[in-house]
Amino acid sequence: MESLHREGVRHEAWYLCPGQPLCVIGLMDVDDADAAAHAMSVSPLSVDRIHRQFKEHWLRSGITPIQFEPGNSDLDSEYELLFEARTR
Repeated sequence: MESLHREGVRHEAWYLCPGQPLCVIGLMDVDDADAAAHAMSVSPLSVDRIHRQFKEHWLRSGITPIQFEPGNSDLDSEYELLFEARTR
């Protein structure tokens, strides 16, 4: 929770996509995504260190920003929820 507060994230969720290639969908409800990314990149928290290591293996060319409306999505029925946290 401390990490999310530092980043200004209100809601974060990660979903596993079925099939090949393996992929995940990560969603963040945040006013300033760049500021959140910077806060995570300089954070001394162990959860953020692990997140930075995890991100080293991402295929950056496959990252696509999407608009997401909480409550107006079929993500929960289409994909497996891996993690979810809310700060409010």
